[in-house]
This record gives sequence, C-alpha cells and structure tokens, in this order.
Amino acid sequence: TLDDPTVVAIAQNAAIELTKTAAITNDVGPAGASLGDELTYTFSVENTGDVTISNLAIDDALTGSVDLAITPSTLAPGATGTVTATYIITQADVDAGNVTNSATATGDSPLGGPDDVTDTSDDGDDGDGNTLDDPTVVAIAQNPAIELTKTVAITDDVGPAGASLSDELTYTFSVENTGDVTIS
Repeated sequence: TLDDPTVVAIAQNAAIELTKTAAITNDVGPAGASLGDELTYTFSVENTGDVTISNLAIDDALTGSVDLAITPSTLAPGATGTVTATYIITQADVDAGNVTNSATATGDSPLGGPDDVTDTSDDGDDGDGNTLDDPTVVAIAQNPAIELTKTVAITDDVGPAGASLSDELTYTFSVENTGDVTIS
C-alpha cells in the first residue's frame, strides 16, 4: 500500500515474416532452369511485430542450411535482414519439372525462450492468390524425346550369298533418350 510503482502494461507482439525468392545465377544451358544450373535463394526476414527479435536464423533442407544466420541477426520492429544460399538443379528436379521448397526462420523475442518466433517462407508473389506461406517454385521446362534406330543383319545365310529365301535376319532396335527427362 506504500510507495509502489505505477505500472503501465504494454502488450508485446513478436512476429516475423520470411520471404524466399530464387534466381538462376549460373545458367549452364540451355537457357532457363535446367540440369546443373545454380540457383541462388535470397531469404528476407522482416520483423512485423513490435518487439526486437534476436538470434535470427534460417533452416532450409533443400540447400542444406541449418541455423543460417541472417544479417543483421537482431531486428528492431519494421527492420529486414537477408542471407543467401545456393542449390544446383539435379536430374530428379528436371524429372519433377520444378524445384519446390520452403524454409523456416526462427528467432528469440524478449517474451520467451529460444526460437519462440517462427515463420515458414512465402514466395513473395501475392498476385498468385496465395498470400501466406506458399513454397518457392522454380519451373523447369521438360523436353522428353527418344530416337529409335533399327538395323538388320543376316545371321544365318543359307545361300546364295546375301539376303535370300530362308535366310535368318536379326533386327536390332536401339532407343536413345535424346531429351532431358528420365524415360521409363
């Protein structure tokens, strides 16, 4: 009842938003996303809350990134930090027709313990109708194609010499995958 301080409680709202975008940074050919191309992913984390967030990091299974540090690693409300990671397109990606991935950002707020603020990445394209946490997709053009070659050889020449009545012919069929996807 005596000399107690006047306290005004302030609601604290910790929140972050992770955006993950992709760009081809080494196009080995053909032009556009294809086998062996290097993709650089840019991760942008914005502090959308009203308290400072520290120890910000990214986990992204596709790029093998675990606790990838954001620069700066402490963000005041409204501030944004970034970091990049690379990935090389594989045959499995070409066969799938795309590279699809999401990442997760974590950070510490003054409200709680470690990693108490998280967000799953968004692709940054709200014009596609999906405005929250949609994966980043890099489309890969697929060009399936095969070439069949058929050859013939006389394997039992009963005479006269050369192809004639009752000779046995063996046909060899060779199929080559001339496209860029696995054919089964």
